[in-house]
Amino acid sequence: MDNAFTAFFRKNSDYPTFRSKKDNQYFIIPQYVEGSGNRLVIPMFKEGIRFRDKHQIPEPIDQIIITRQVNRYYASIYYESDDKPQKGDQKNGIDVGLKVFATLSDGIQVKNPRHLNSVEKRIKKQQQKLARKEKGSNNRKKQIIRIEKLYQELSDKRTDFLHKVSTAITKLSDTIVMESLNIQGMMQNHHLAKAIADVSWYRFKQMLQYKSEWNNIDFIEIGMWEASSRTCSRCGWINHELKLSDRMFICKSCGLEIDRDLNAAINIRNIGLIKVGLDRPEFTPVEIATSAELFNRRDLRDVGQ
Repeated sequence: MDNAFTAFFRKNSDYPTFRSKKDNQYFIIPQYVEGSGNRLVIPMFKEGIRFRDKHQIPEPIDQIIITRQVNRYYASIYYESDDKPQKGDQKNGIDVGLKVFATLSDGIQVKNPRHLNSVEKRIKKQQQKLARKEKGSNNRKKQIIRIEKLYQELSDKRTDFLHKVSTAITKLSDTIVMESLNIQGMMQNHHLAKAIADVSWYRFKQMLQYKSEWNNIDFIEIGMWEASSRTCSRCGWINHELKLSDRMFICKSCGLEIDRDLNAAINIRNIGLIKVGLDRPEFTPVEIATSAELFNRRDLRDVGQ
């Protein structure tokens, strides 16, 4: 309250008001927190609050943050860990897209699960019901909760998918290279805005960044204007006539025929390694054939599970 009034008198904010029940509710417990079996013991709740998770509560706990989303409560636990970082031995470039969510430079592909398609019709139907409810009525409040649960289901599906994929990639890699994206600019395309919002590229990149830091993995980001899609990953020839509809990259200089996304992922990896002064790995015709085979038969979702 003191901070709120101080900001008001300095003309940095409006007059303080009570927090609305409609806002995201949260509070921080900075100390005196411990776990007891399947219960979380905090001040004022000495008998403990039952929780559901596949992991045991670690000890000691520095602090926890309690948040509420729709009709569920979450406890974010902060603690120090002595776990040794896990990392692979691959240097992976990642090319993201809409048809294929992500393509790695070693040939692994991750299909786009299109989570929005699974709940969009149900959300639309429930919103039509909401429009017929009387404003201020209890039935309208109940209907709002039903819609919020559907959006929560959509968010849970996206989060689960992104965590599985980002964790699998960090376990495979010792270096990750990714291309920066102008997502706000791409969202201006109203034909693709919904699909771009559904794939959550920016959140995916954030997960890769902090998981790379946890596991002592190098995360490299290259500029969005690098000609990664139009450049041959073998000889460097640039195809200025390449269209978005072209799914195969055919080099007129060395004769390389390779999937467009795989070619871009290899170039992203090479550009990132050169950027930080590391040697560019050689990609021989034999490796190209092997990567193309992997691209056709492997799916990273199997690794994530």
